Amino acid sequence: MPGHRSQEGRPARTTHEWVRTRLRSAIFAGDYPPGSKLVQTEIAEQLGISVTPVREAMRDLINEGLVDFDPHRAATVRRIDIADAIEVNELRLVLEPLAVRQAADHITPEELENLRDLETVMEATETHQDWLEANREFHLAVIEAARAPRLAGILTNLRQISSYYLAAFARVGGVDHAKSAREHRDLIAALAEGDGDRASAIMANHLAQTDQLTAGLSASTPTAGADRAG
Repeated sequence: MPGHRSQEGRPARTTHEWVRTRLRSAIFAGDYPPGSKLVQTEIAEQLGISVTPVREAMRDLINEGLVDFDPHRAATVRRIDIADAIEVNELRLVLEPLAVRQAADHITPEELENLRDLETVMEATETHQDWLEANREFHLAVIEAARAPRLAGILTNLRQISSYYLAAFARVGGVDHAKSAREHRDLIAALAEGDGDRASAIMANHLAQTDQLTAGLSASTPTAGADRAG
């Protein structure tokens, strides 16, 4: 994103939502590396907009866990923390199959169609950033379909942080898009049939294995080990 001053192609959404999507995509792409500063005035100038929507977008990204904020210093992109990534992934391995099992009982035809549309986008996209955004929306849509507000709240937070680590994983070629597409299609079919057991098993198999995640994140940044929680 740095250096992109044009606002051409802006979707029909609020400016702050547009900025949030642009910043999230730039972080996922590695344009802003882990630990790098995010200066609101500079970002506003690059995008040709006022600081206010940038500030609002930054607040959202802080809530998503992609950006760290210290009132005495500039906001920074979340650092790669392998121990944190493993914990997030292991929590998802427990909770997301549960959410999928519940979603099989509640998902609507409209929600299934939305999942199919998102999978079509993922299979057609040519960039990691677009794939990651559609994948993030896909998983959040499945979580929402569970109709379990407390579970959804926990998983939405985990999923947002997980997307950040998945982006780093993808930048070193750690994501098998063909395998992901097959599993997404199988998951949609199981949900459409109301087969919660099968959907849960597919999701458990779909999530990244700890050893693969650790290796990929270690390769994504030479400083990952230094950021490991003690």
